[in-house]
Amino acid sequence: MSRRRRKQQAQVIVDNGDSRMTSFLVTSGVISVVIIIFISMASDYKIGPAEGEIIPNIGGEVYENGEWTDFDLHSMFDRGWSEGSNGKWIYIQVLDTDCPYCYNEGEDMSDRHNQYSEKADFLSVVVELSISGHESSKEEITAFKDKTNFGTDLNDGDGCNSGRNNCASRNGEVHNWQYVDDLNGDSMQSWDVGGTPFHLILKPNGEVAWNQAQHTDDGQSIDNALSMFLGD
Repeated sequence: MSRRRRKQQAQVIVDNGDSRMTSFLVTSGVISVVIIIFISMASDYKIGPAEGEIIPNIGGEVYENGEWTDFDLHSMFDRGWSEGSNGKWIYIQVLDTDCPYCYNEGEDMSDRHNQYSEKADFLSVVVELSISGHESSKEEITAFKDKTNFGTDLNDGDGCNSGRNNCASRNGEVHNWQYVDDLNGDSMQSWDVGGTPFHLILKPNGEVAWNQAQHTDDGQSIDNALSMFLGD
């Protein structure tokens, strides 16, 4: 009988230890969240697409050097960067491979990359607009980026530019930077993107330096903005 009681008491001790550990983990998690919120409030850290805010994160897959890999935008940021210090900026183009304006901008993007790639990482985020003839795919994204054979030049709905062209016919050079698959449109929702092509310039720490949507009235173009922030 006494042996049975000792066994029951030992079991109670184990159970209490588990409970204390669970309570500790829950409490630690709550404290961590509180600390993060406190730091955010104390530093005026705000998430949003407007200039002066930290751009909302997007994830998924990114295509570069012939393969798709996992992608997380915020992992590109230099959290320790401060105004006036050296660092790589980020230039984002949101595009639809079936958008005629994006198709025609292929050469401009090549020219911008040749001019500014030493000062900024380029990132093309590919979305699919809710327009007839704008059905895209990973195969179309890779063909648009690499200028490889996909579709025809017969305006038959097969290929890039709303199916008007073979993707290999796109003007400009092969785009030697990352292309993100965002065909589900996460960036359009979180970044308030109304159409394509759409442009953003980020500081090295992820803060939005320039948002195209905020310059519809003053007429400042992306090329003016790139020259202002990244020019000599």
